Amino acid sequence: MTADVTTKAAGRAAGEEQVVRRDRDRRRARDLLVIVPTSLILFVLVFPVLWMVLTSLRPTTALAARTPWSQYFDGLGFGAYGRLFSGSHFGRYLLNSLLVSAVSTACTIVLACLAAYGLSRFRFRLRGTVLAVVLATQLLPFVVLITPLYIALGEVGLLNSYVGLVIVYVAMTLPLAIYLTLGYFNTIPVVLDEAARVDGCSTVGIVFRVIFPIALPGIATVVVTTFIATWEEYFFASVLMTSDDLKTVQVGLSSFFGEYASDWGMIMAAATVSTIPTIVLFSVVQKRLVAGMAAGSVKE
Repeated sequence: MTADVTTKAAGRAAGEEQVVRRDRDRRRARDLLVIVPTSLILFVLVFPVLWMVLTSLRPTTALAARTPWSQYFDGLGFGAYGRLFSGSHFGRYLLNSLLVSAVSTACTIVLACLAAYGLSRFRFRLRGTVLAVVLATQLLPFVVLITPLYIALGEVGLLNSYVGLVIVYVAMTLPLAIYLTLGYFNTIPVVLDEAARVDGCSTVGIVFRVIFPIALPGIATVVVTTFIATWEEYFFASVLMTSDDLKTVQVGLSSFFGEYASDWGMIMAAATVSTIPTIVLFSVVQKRLVAGMAAGSVKE
């Protein structure tokens, strides 16, 4: 009798162990179904960046040679970065882009906040038409505007100037900035405006002293999208900024490609350096970015 009970208990324990083992195997299989595709996607996304950085560190003589994998990391150094900043105007290009992108982003933020507040808080007859016009500007390829923009800026003496390029960038990024900001402003209670107005705050004061701090996650989204769009823009900068001292980093980077030969180490070094500002900006605002994008998608 005791032996039968012991045998049954051992059988139940073995069965429970098999069930636990099967559950563990199923969980591992499900994890592999997620981990393997995710790892492949991550590798595809990260590999070009790693290759760019590695190429910028390799000696020039090794770039065109067949190098065994065992010797691939030999001789890494910062020689290409030294040539980049000592033998070219890349530092100047970098400062030009930082100035133009920062000023364009700041102007876009201010104008987008004022426009979004007006569209969010005030109800007027042509409000729907204004929103439709703002949206319609995003449907028009900005490339077709290069000729009238070139003529107009030439007439007012803004060709080959920071001001002219900033105006173009603000016009290019403002519609999307308004829509992102408007979606977030619509989630902020109007009671806060009324309370601020009772305390004697003006409309502009309400926007920048009351609404702006609350809408900071949405503003962070607009800052990132605007800065990246202006930082990476090439076409308008290459046409409107012909002076070598005024070229932006993207236009300056294209000038490193020679007709018969190119210093690929220096080109990759320039590409690596040009990605740093956007990475730094994204790292600073990443905590607010997801919340801002989610809030900006809320409809009225």
